[in-house]
Amino acid sequence: MDKNEPYFFNPGWSTEQLEDWLNQQRLHLAHHNKLKVERAALLKQLSEVDAALEYYANSVTPGELSFPWDPSPLLKAHQK
Repeated sequence: MDKNEPYFFNPGWSTEQLEDWLNQQRLHLAHHNKLKVERAALLKQLSEVDAALEYYANSVTPGELSFPWDPSPLLKAHQK
């Protein structure tokens, strides 16, 4: 690429049109990047959910649904 060659080549565009186009590109790129960050966060959350489901699937025998149980502190206080 020649140093005198314009980086953006849009024949017939005015400076205002080029600035508008660049602004639109910036907005779309920012939105795209935000979606990528949100997707990464959702995938991380989904992997945590999958790990929890895997834990419960391995701790429950077939035909039996039993989850860990701790007595409620409110019930203990009420029984005294």
